[in-house]
Amino acid sequence: MKRTLTILFLVSLIGANAQKTPKTLIDTDPEEISGFGAALFSFTGIDGQLTTLTGGGGAVIFDNTFFIGGYGLGMSGDRKVTVNGESLNAHYGHGGFWLGYIMNPVEMLHLGVDTKLGWGEISYSGNDALNDKVFVFYPQLNGEVNLSYWMKMNAGVGYQKTIGVDDFHFSKTDFDGLAFSISLIFGWFK
Repeated sequence: MKRTLTILFLVSLIGANAQKTPKTLIDTDPEEISGFGAALFSFTGIDGQLTTLTGGGGAVIFDNTFFIGGYGLGMSGDRKVTVNGESLNAHYGHGGFWLGYIMNPVEMLHLGVDTKLGWGEISYSGNDALNDKVFVFYPQLNGEVNLSYWMKMNAGVGYQKTIGVDDFHFSKTDFDGLAFSISLIFGWFK
């Protein structure tokens, strides 16, 4: 009986010590690659009114910290505007590259920074001649929470700069300003 208990004790000790060994090569490989998809919600002022933009994005993550991918955001609902005495519905959307860096991603709560660089359009239903091509620069700082190994949620604050707005109805700065965001992120995180 003593011999059996001694053997079990030694096996348990070896098993406990095995937990302290370094991770396998694949887990510590600095070029570890994974990815994610995200539902994006952005809240910003357009022409003095709070506006919601919704969309999605996806990216490839390198070493669980740096990511590069793409995104698309569009204004929820129509905006009634008057251009040259004509009542039109205005639409706004943009999409392009999404780059970011996540600090301490294994901590439950952590920070990140990202930027969206995209091209888009302000369009007016009923008058295609007024459609306006724009470029968007949207950097932000995020607070992120790991909900599980496959899901995260973040909230961020940033500044949206829209370049190329012509003065049909909106002024050149009507799309610029603080922006708040919430993202639901699904992927394979280590």
